[in-house]
Amino acid sequence: MNMSKKVWAGIITVIILLVPLSIYQFWYVPNYGGDDYYTFVGDSYKEIIVKDTSGNDHREYNYSQKAYDKNGNEKLLKFYSALGRPIKANNYLKITYNQKRDQVISWEKVQKSQVPRDSLEKILK
Repeated sequence: MNMSKKVWAGIITVIILLVPLSIYQFWYVPNYGGDDYYTFVGDSYKEIIVKDTSGNDHREYNYSQKAYDKNGNEKLLKFYSALGRPIKANNYLKITYNQKRDQVISWEKVQKSQVPRDSLEKILK
């Protein structure tokens, strides 16, 4: 293999590696990534019942909660549980919020010990 073929093989390899990485970094992260916030969920939800096209009831449980990032900065976040039931009361949640889409992307239950100290201090006030 001569030097020219090696150079072209190297360039093609770099392109093959950079394209997926670029797509991930410049499209996926801004649209589906986000910043983590923490909150404590009580029983402060609003139940909404909607009917589908077949006339069946579906329940959503909407939440509007103060949440705090790892540095204790506050943000009012709105999200819902489509589990068919409310989120179990008296739980800490880690919420991923996407600034670009201005919406909560996901939430998950976490242990109190997993909540950053500055966030926990604000939650407990």
